[in-house]
Amino acid sequence: MRKLLLCLSLGLLTGILLAQDEAVLRAAMYLSGASSEEEIPADWIERLESARRVRINSPTLRSGVLLSDYQVACIRDYRSSSGDILSFEELALVDGFSREAVAALKPFLSLESGRLPGQADTVRLRATALVRGTLSSFGTKGKVDGEYWRAGGAWRGGNGSFYAEGEWHRSRVLLGHFHTRWGQGLAAWTGFSMESLSTVDAFIKRGGGLSPVWSYAPSGVHRGLAYEYTGRYLRASAYAGLGNDYGVHADWLGRNGQAGLSVLLSQGLWSFSLDGRYNFRGLDLAGEFAFRNRSFAGKLAARGRLGESWKWAAQVRVIPRNYSGKKYGEYGLGVGMNYLERNRHTLSLTADAALLPIPDKDPRRFQLRVYGIWQWQVTPGWMLDLRLTERYRNYENPRTDIRADAKYAAGPWLATLRLETDHCGGWGFLTYLEGGYKQEKVAAYLRVTGFWADVWAARLYCYERDAPGAFLVPAYYGRGMAASAVASYKFRLWHLRLKANARLACQFRLDKAPAYTLNLQLQADM
Repeated sequence: MRKLLLCLSLGLLTGILLAQDEAVLRAAMYLSGASSEEEIPADWIERLESARRVRINSPTLRSGVLLSDYQVACIRDYRSSSGDILSFEELALVDGFSREAVAALKPFLSLESGRLPGQADTVRLRATALVRGTLSSFGTKGKVDGEYWRAGGAWRGGNGSFYAEGEWHRSRVLLGHFHTRWGQGLAAWTGFSMESLSTVDAFIKRGGGLSPVWSYAPSGVHRGLAYEYTGRYLRASAYAGLGNDYGVHADWLGRNGQAGLSVLLSQGLWSFSLDGRYNFRGLDLAGEFAFRNRSFAGKLAARGRLGESWKWAAQVRVIPRNYSGKKYGEYGLGVGMNYLERNRHTLSLTADAALLPIPDKDPRRFQLRVYGIWQWQVTPGWMLDLRLTERYRNYENPRTDIRADAKYAAGPWLATLRLETDHCGGWGFLTYLEGGYKQEKVAAYLRVTGFWADVWAARLYCYERDAPGAFLVPAYYGRGMAASAVASYKFRLWHLRLKANARLACQFRLDKAPAYTLNLQLQADM
């Protein structure tokens, strides 16, 4: 019997940032340190969806999801001596930035300037409104946004979340569901945390502090009231959550570094943490030491450059079993190198070794993961992307994955051919061919995928384009084929700018009945 899944969603959105836009994916990979779409933490897409457009020249500029403390300090120093930043080429020359960083963050940044040359900063009250909603058989989302306030929520069945946020000058108040992400993730890091070190950018975490959550069924996040104050040299945060959940965090912010202290209480258990980060002439150092349940944990990481082409990174982490509360401890060492040759050849190699002992059961559990990437820009339009992943574990089958992508992009046309195979207790194979056409008003993509993986351990994950509001990385298992078509169209109706999105997909497996999916979405810029 054929399965038909019909999802109808209606959205109202102001702005240019769309969930499945390539700009969002590129920024999410840069910020999280992921090497491909399949590795992006899903909540990073959510955070970028709800992020405001950052005004680089704002007198109240603060760190957060997009900018680190060091980048904000560098921008302030630059503006105090050279005035407002008026081009992205100028921004790329500021300490803490690079051509790669500006290219990834450009769609999220604004160079709007509110002062004349030599004029002092002024704080002006602004008010804009944004409403976003989704209506479907699975859930609803709503969001209202202004310059100094915003609120939103998501509901699906009996699960849901909401948040309300307001800020003025140096203070911010958040009510509802929110993340706390401080330091290097030992004491206060809610939501997903990438464990594998696939690129050198993943060795040091980007905290971001407090951030709202509007997932359908959030887990592992806080629910309550939070406050944050950001001064020139001091940032202080505090929250009170339901269920005996409290936390206080304070940061000293300097031109080249940051030092923080966290005190947390959760379900009657106290945690203390000291974290810091220092940047000097391209050398980035970060670390955190934490105490909980009569046990210490620590993490140290370093990242730097060798000339203009080479980047390196290293990390050491010690997380005992008593501290983490897991059934095993983790003692790891990671190293990585990256090489970029005039935007033509990119080489990356990382290795991460970890001892994961289970006392009195399996004290010698060991894991080694090696990740290699080679990207060759053959011509301005063609690029070859090769990846090799080797994961060895002495307590289960090793996994080897080889992937090759041939990508073409010229003008409005693009195409991708992927060939991938892996071995983990059995063989898995996947290939797809995707073609696309994208202009300002019209975009369309067509993909055909073939897969073969008889063993679940050899399943293959592959990112799929979807309608905005969803991030889809399905696991391909069994034998079969899949096809999907995604399209969007922009048009005007009276005083509204509309964008319609549609996705039609089907999957055929030898051991199951065919499955069909239809997603529709309409967005209106009011």
